[in-house]
Amino acid sequence: MILVTNSCVDLALADTDKYIGELPTKGIYFFEVEQVPRSVTVYWDYNGDKHPDKAFVCPMIDHVSLYDCNNPINFDETGDNTYIFNTCPADLPTAYLTTRECWECKTCMYFLIPDKTFHPFSVSNAFNTKLCNIN
Repeated sequence: MILVTNSCVDLALADTDKYIGELPTKGIYFFEVEQVPRSVTVYWDYNGDKHPDKAFVCPMIDHVSLYDCNNPINFDETGDNTYIFNTCPADLPTAYLTTRECWECKTCMYFLIPDKTFHPFSVSNAFNTKLCNIN
């Protein structure tokens, strides 16, 4: 797999995690925005016990604030190669457009642990990373 990215976090996670392409079709999910930069993290519960079984990261293409949840979401780049996530119902709803080039993020499951000492951003050498100088 060749991963084209501008993010140090993406580079660190890509070596340990698995590219999956499209998301699963069965189960329930919730999502978080920007846990991984410029991406939507999707937590998937396969068996409906309300505990996520896996996390997937889908690179974000665009986002838009919605006037309300009743109007259609208009993105220029929608199609078979994209997903749309939205925060409806909400006071200030937002829609997020991602690619379907998602990857499984085992490290992202640590975002759900209440003890912040296990949080992915609390450990500097967790991925044996090097300093990134991205222009």
